[in-house]
Amino acid sequence: MKKKYLFFIYFTFILFIIFIFSFSSLSFAAYPKLVSKLIKGFNSIKEWLIKIATPAAAVAVRNRCFYEKI
Repeated sequence: MKKKYLFFIYFTFILFIIFIFSFSSLSFAAYPKLVSKLIKGFNSIKEWLIKIATPAAAVAVRNRCFYEKI
């Protein structure tokens, strides 16, 4: 009776360890849906800011050269 009990304890412990190592890589290595949507949103905001800032920087450089010539 005691051997069966110890076997059951060891078996469940080993099975538990196997499940922890097999599922941990799947759950912690991937982005959740919410995080991936936030990252995509911030990337699109960054692209829009670059598109808006590029002509403004060109105008600022042009005006500076114009003021230096005067």
